[in-house]
Amino acid sequence: MLKRFIVKCIVFAAILGVIFVPFATVADPYNVFHYRHPVDNGVEANKNFIKMKNVLANPDKYDSFLFGSSRVGFIDVYEMNDGTYYDMMYSEGLPAEHLNNLKVMIDHGIIPKNVTLGVDDISYFVDPALHNDQLYRLPYPFEGSLSDKAGFYLRYFDLITLSQSLHVLLNHEIHDPDYYERLLETGTENLNIKTGFDYDNAKAWWSDYYYPREQSLEDIRQIVELCREYDINLRVFTNPLNAITYTEDIDNGYLVFLEELAKITPYWNFSGYSDVTLNYENYYETSHYCPTVGRMITDTIYGQKTDERLLGQGFGVYVTEDNVGDLIKTLKDQAINYDLPVNTYSRTINRVNSEEEE
Repeated sequence: MLKRFIVKCIVFAAILGVIFVPFATVADPYNVFHYRHPVDNGVEANKNFIKMKNVLANPDKYDSFLFGSSRVGFIDVYEMNDGTYYDMMYSEGLPAEHLNNLKVMIDHGIIPKNVTLGVDDISYFVDPALHNDQLYRLPYPFEGSLSDKAGFYLRYFDLITLSQSLHVLLNHEIHDPDYYERLLETGTENLNIKTGFDYDNAKAWWSDYYYPREQSLEDIRQIVELCREYDINLRVFTNPLNAITYTEDIDNGYLVFLEELAKITPYWNFSGYSDVTLNYENYYETSHYCPTVGRMITDTIYGQKTDERLLGQGFGVYVTEDNVGDLIKTLKDQAINYDLPVNTYSRTINRVNSEEEE
């Protein structure tokens, strides 16, 4: 009986290998097996993996990199005028992951001339460990063992995940014919998409797993130190968060992040209530700003073009340890003016404490 069972297991495994494995690699919803030729198939690709593979395969193509979450995907890298930039953005890109990617680049002999880092509430509130359970964000163990790398690919041979993806793959209509070229050439999102903000259903871009993380500041500190060690010109800026989302953020510690960030590195601030962030036509939804706002960022950082009215609102201010107090006062005064709470941690620390008491 045991022998018969073992034979059946071997036959089943062989059938699985002959039929399922090739099917999974061909379907490839996350584009990990076709990273050289990614396709717009309706499933969010593992862009972190694809872009790192692309950079390592073309070590002389770029000398500068833009890091951040998907929000920096709407910045035109051609407007960053002191190098050949590639946008490394991906969904919920985090400082810890940017640090690791930068280390991998350096270990492979790619030492950038410039690194520009966009940070925001996601940088502060999201634990990178969560991405280990998300196939579209799963980091590849570039510095890991052969078994670690094999384990990465094996995660994508998941029958349940593949079956759930099939409906999307079979019914997806391609609306972005330049997806492949743009992903591998500039790394940006489609900069020609028109905005269409949904006022009726607008709410803060917020996830239940958001929580203030001091470690994120340490990750940024290590990026600063690494860039200093290799003489890499580092620029840091804060993404201009939509006012609705920003309101939730400042109630849960985001101003603490901005204040502590200045102790680690100077940065350009685009956070706050301003003529830009309060104009919802500048946003696709309450998370992503449009290329027009991206151009304001590059105009400020690379073109030294500033608007006095916006500067008075905190938008485009160059923040250092010496003047961060002025910025925080401006941002707190704005909240007081709108009669909004600051640092009550209603959706993070105090929410957790309330649940524990219950």
